[in-house]
Amino acid sequence: MVTSDEASRGRPTDPRLDEALIAAAIAVLGDQGFGGFTTSAVARRAGASTASLYRRWTSKHALLADVATRIVEDEFGGLDAGSLPADLRSLLTRKQRLFDGPAGSALLSLMGQAAHDDELRAILRERVYLAARGALESTLQRAVARGEVPGSLTPPELDLLALVAIGTGLARSVFGEPDARAGAGVPDSATPAAAELVELEVAVLLGLLVRPDRPPATSRH
Repeated sequence: MVTSDEASRGRPTDPRLDEALIAAAIAVLGDQGFGGFTTSAVARRAGASTASLYRRWTSKHALLADVATRIVEDEFGGLDAGSLPADLRSLLTRKQRLFDGPAGSALLSLMGQAAHDDELRAILRERVYLAARGALESTLQRAVARGEVPGSLTPPELDLLALVAIGTGLARSVFGEPDARAGAGVPDSATPAAAELVELEVAVLLGLLVRPDRPPATSRH
């Protein structure tokens, strides 16, 4: 990964070290939380120097922005299962797998700190919330084109659905039973209990999306 700061300086990078530093940042956040997250800890975990880290990211927050992007891209990229129920099922299973794994611990730590850090809050809104909302919007646009949803959604409806989808994952990770968590490290997999919860969540979202009183897409803006 070549950051905009580094590209502007014209300095070549080693993609393998970029990946190692991002992975190390996620691991440090997951293991030690935001309080233990320092650039020296990340560099040490990656077996690199702090100088090499700062050649790529000029600040800790710049690094965190790319960490958040990487977490979301790894879990939500390439989502198209061919139908609205299948897309929602895959999206929600991936989301729960994210929150129940090491990257989820890192993300939860960042979300907790964001309440006290305006810059971090802005990063998470752009790199996590808006990215998740975009993935959901693309899923619903495909569903409208296939005729599965009778009308497109308004921006407030999309906002609410995105918050619901993200919020249930957060709440389940904090308050849910351990055996109801998604299978770690296995794409689109879940324990039986987690799979049942995902199906319930899919049913709730489908009920909102395909309700018969929704105006047709041509009447929405």
